[in-house]
Amino acid sequence: MKPAGSALGAPWYGQVWPWVLIGLPALSVAVSVLTLVLAVGAADSVVGDDWYKRGLAINQDLDRAAAAARLGIAATITIDQADGALVVTLDRDAADEALTLELQHPTLAARDRRFLLAPAGGRAYRAELGAMPAGRWYVVLAPASGAWRIAASLVLAPEAPARLVPAV
Repeated sequence: MKPAGSALGAPWYGQVWPWVLIGLPALSVAVSVLTLVLAVGAADSVVGDDWYKRGLAINQDLDRAAAAARLGIAATITIDQADGALVVTLDRDAADEALTLELQHPTLAARDRRFLLAPAGGRAYRAELGAMPAGRWYVVLAPASGAWRIAASLVLAPEAPARLVPAV
């Protein structure tokens, strides 16, 4: 004969279904907390702090790009393997002043670099490059006076020159 309490079967905590019904929401809460910790702990480096000022300055940048196109200024960027220098050669004489070249990484602001290019004779300008990973970069070339500006997305590699033309 069976005892009277055995007709109901095993207690609830001995069954599988209550643990599945409790486990799925608990797993969802745990993953949500992990997502929140990751979102709060990692800074968003893609959006700059001065995004509003950059948005207001777009028209000025377009005017400077149009000035570069009107002057017929274009450039070729090469990486000199012998001494690790960055060489920018302009198609036309712009001025004997120094140029600035900004290399902006598409996703990591910590890899952005800015070079002051010194005249190297003729239409060539040089700067020490140092170690830089090859790949896609957003490139901005402008004189110190800010009279014109050329910006483009280029793939920079030591074995091939990159062409920088004004986009208007």
